[in-house]
Amino acid sequence: MLTNNMSSTGKILRMGNLIKADGKTFIVPFDHGMWGVTLGMENITESVAKVMKGGADGVLLNIGAARKVADTIKGKMGLVLSIPYDPKYVELAAKIGASAVKTTYFGPVPLNEQKYNGVSAIGQACEEWGVPFMAEVVPTDEKGKVLYDVNLVKMAARIGCELGGDIVKTAYAGTTSEYKEIVRACHAPIVVMGGAKMDSPLDVLNMVRSSMDAGAIGGTIGRNVWQYKDPQKMTKAIVSIIHENASVEEASKLL
Repeated sequence: MLTNNMSSTGKILRMGNLIKADGKTFIVPFDHGMWGVTLGMENITESVAKVMKGGADGVLLNIGAARKVADTIKGKMGLVLSIPYDPKYVELAAKIGASAVKTTYFGPVPLNEQKYNGVSAIGQACEEWGVPFMAEVVPTDEKGKVLYDVNLVKMAARIGCELGGDIVKTAYAGTTSEYKEIVRACHAPIVVMGGAKMDSPLDVLNMVRSSMDAGAIGGTIGRNVWQYKDPQKMTKAIVSIIHENASVEEASKLL
């Protein structure tokens, strides 16, 4: 086990691989492969290379895909390892050099005791191993449908940071001013999730712009990037909003 001083140093150094000097980040998730072959990421190496060329700061992967693309991303992007609710995977993440780990919770908020303990255990292990923890907490109904309710998303975000999340990934809800209240309620930085494929690329850019205006530090957007007709261009457009403060109109010209 690491000492507290070494642990905090590990978090600082690893976080620097994801969050750039401007305090912002764009991470593209590819952990959807846990459900099998998914449209847009059939060849994981090629898909990752496209978003890397577009300027993404990091990728979110399962362990098998991480092994596959390690040589492609080394020295160029950070790696967030998607893990189950098992603290042993935090040690694995530290050993393979991951920049952070992420757990996923889609369900009712507040969490039941079992899920609460599961998220807390990952947060504690991350403290011990000096690995930043991205806590994804997203409110849904009993059938798993995401609830884009401002109060529920606010509760989810706060739970994520209270249980040890160094970064909280959650849904966008409400207006810019309402999302600002969600950001304020969470004492860890928020990255907005992309969710299901949207009808229009402008919807994606508007969501990113609004979340940044509300105080989020960036996004973790997958399907709306690699299921777009040109993932590299979509990545560039989103990066321009996050890191260059571009307007939606300016970003859309990059598509």
